[in-house]
Amino acid sequence: MSAVAQVAASLIRGWREGRQQPLPTLELASEAEAYAVQHQVAETLGWFASGPPAAWKLGGAPGGLISAAGVPAMAVHPSGWQVPPGDAFGFGIEGELIVRLSRDLDQHTDLAMARAAVDVWMPGIELCGTRWLQGDQSAPLLRLADQQLNRALVLGAPQTLGEMPDWSRQQVTLRVAGEPEFVGFGSHPFGEPLSSLPWLARHAAALGTPLRAGDLVASGGWTGIYWAPAGVQVEVEFAGIGRVALST
Repeated sequence: MSAVAQVAASLIRGWREGRQQPLPTLELASEAEAYAVQHQVAETLGWFASGPPAAWKLGGAPGGLISAAGVPAMAVHPSGWQVPPGDAFGFGIEGELIVRLSRDLDQHTDLAMARAAVDVWMPGIELCGTRWLQGDQSAPLLRLADQQLNRALVLGAPQTLGEMPDWSRQQVTLRVAGEPEFVGFGSHPFGEPLSSLPWLARHAAALGTPLRAGDLVASGGWTGIYWAPAGVQVEVEFAGIGRVALST
């Protein structure tokens, strides 16, 4: 069995049984293999049987790989969502800005085109988790294969921004049970939250599922991952843009 087949089979088993899986004995050799696992898992579980992904997560940091994963429609929720019991292996919280596209984007997209394509901005929470036992010890390619740890996207109210904020001064606050656990200014890893959107347009086009008008894109974390306990309300607020909440 190839590494792609072994890793995919383990993740599929994890999703179907609702249990974390041991780390595979074979290592993935490339990002292409990790994305091949994503595709095989999604196809087997029927995540995009009715059409290509309409929501995406972006990740990465300067000096590292930029990463992406399609998010199934069943994993996109409004603010106030309560995570169902047994639905997540841990509650990794990332504060994100999520954009909705007003036009299609292809492999020729540059940053100016990406900016012009944004319809609305939404404060968002990405719920992260892993299907691997000892997931904190898993290799980056295994995390990428595992939907880059995505479990869900939670959306706040959409906002139209007339002028772009000074992202270097943008404040974000993460509160747990009403108490601030993180306060940051200009804390997006790339500074400009749309900086990776042209890359995603190329990536999605290469997969044969190009970005379309109406698609949602979570544009990268501002808070790092905060591992929340069960039974609390988590809130993320972007000053001047809005807030979003979920309950663990």
